[in-house]
Amino acid sequence: MKFVKVLSVLALSGILLTGCTTSKSASTGYNVTTKNKSSLTETKWNLVEDDEIVKGFNGENVHITITEDGNLNGYAGCNQIFSEGLLEGSSIKFNLIGGTKMLCPSMKIEESFTSILKSVDRYEIKGNELYFYKGNMLLLKFIN
Repeated sequence: MKFVKVLSVLALSGILLTGCTTSKSASTGYNVTTKNKSSLTETKWNLVEDDEIVKGFNGENVHITITEDGNLNGYAGCNQIFSEGLLEGSSIKFNLIGGTKMLCPSMKIEESFTSILKSVDRYEIKGNELYFYKGNMLLLKFIN
């Protein structure tokens, strides 16, 4: 019985270790955790600006996750945010972005981030990077 438990733990450990890797990007210098294949949905995307992951009020990474049906959940720098989304091919649109109502010392990052999210109309994934555009204008960059 002990052998079965040990074998199960080893098998689970092997699956977890091969599913994700942590590396330091040579070009940007920040640590990232990447899946073997980047996917728009069900992936935590961290906001990047000037090759640095943007941190919120409490030191947590500003991030989003998009569900299979196109809805958005995330952290905007002070508050948790959410939105219904429309996802079709490479087109994406977020409707009525809402969030919790915590008051933080500076709301500039959050207000700017949610305002820009409302303008997004398409996305592109390159490796472990997600780009949000309005037409051909790059609005936001994320990394997973």
